[in-house]
Amino acid sequence: MKTLYSCLRLFLLSVESLNFNSCVGLERNYEGKFQPCRNFAYQQELGSVAKTASLLAALETGEVALTDTVDTGNGLWAVDNERYMKDHNWSRGGYGMMTFEQALEVSSNIGISKAVMRAFGYDAQAFLDQLAKMSYGQPDSIEGIEGIGKTVYSSPKDSDWVNRRILWHAIGYERLMAPIQMLTFYNAIANDGRMVKPTLTTKAHPEVINPQIASEKNIKLMQEALDHVVSKGLGRKAGMSLLRVAGKTATSQVKSYYDHNDESVNEYQVGFCGYFPADAPRYSIIVSMNKLGLPASGGGMAGVVFHNIVELMLLHGIPQVSVLDDNGKVVSVREYLDQTEKETNAGTD
Repeated sequence: MKTLYSCLRLFLLSVESLNFNSCVGLERNYEGKFQPCRNFAYQQELGSVAKTASLLAALETGEVALTDTVDTGNGLWAVDNERYMKDHNWSRGGYGMMTFEQALEVSSNIGISKAVMRAFGYDAQAFLDQLAKMSYGQPDSIEGIEGIGKTVYSSPKDSDWVNRRILWHAIGYERLMAPIQMLTFYNAIANDGRMVKPTLTTKAHPEVINPQIASEKNIKLMQEALDHVVSKGLGRKAGMSLLRVAGKTATSQVKSYYDHNDESVNEYQVGFCGYFPADAPRYSIIVSMNKLGLPASGGGMAGVVFHNIVELMLLHGIPQVSVLDDNGKVVSVREYLDQTEKETNAGTD
């Protein structure tokens, strides 16, 4: 069965300057054909990429450590008498006991929600205030990109607020964000906590939104955790054998409607947001794709696109990365891949 994508948005930034190296958008028109997407400011619930911000906010309170354990049970958690929260593997028995870092690696909804609960309880305003302190959701304007606005989210100030909404906030629902706003946050983590405003022009002095979004200690811990998401967790397909990649996967259900056959159809956003090389970040990328129906996998779909982009950049010497070849000689990635290809071809002659 052909996978049906309705929209793709991709941003590539330089970590230190946040100059746009590339921004690509495609959307499917009424004829089913792809055309350039003009709305780079489109906001929607971006799902599990938000778990990084939630966990960092919890770490900042001092009430939670990445090594603390949490019981995610069988993957089904009765939030109250009306709603259950599920982990993606609930039908296979869930993850049981794990650390909060492992919860991020496998994108456990229950684990990350319980981290936020341990740190903030049902004080959702304190949680939202901590996110705001970290400049989460910034910027609300970018010169050259029309329509970027403030993120829209539910809060205790709303007349229809119920306490359980903090749990869905924790896993990337209840807040509408544009992909570039999420990438700005991840870029700050890659940049040791310094958040810079993205720009389409080259500036000698980039505009600093927040000089330090979180403590140096917690930024370092989050950098390591995002590295492990790719090396150990659900982000493996975004990874590379020649250099380390750090980032987070995301899958969220964003719409439900009826098609022309009067059958219910769900639309999903699948994404991957990260940076590379993980140990000396040079570039950050977010891939956000909307697709109709299942399967929907942030790691297996957007993560693969991320991997392919990084691989193509390396082949063109961006960035200049050196590795050891089979003889222990320092060579460029392109030289190494050329050597590997020659050896493979020689073995098939």
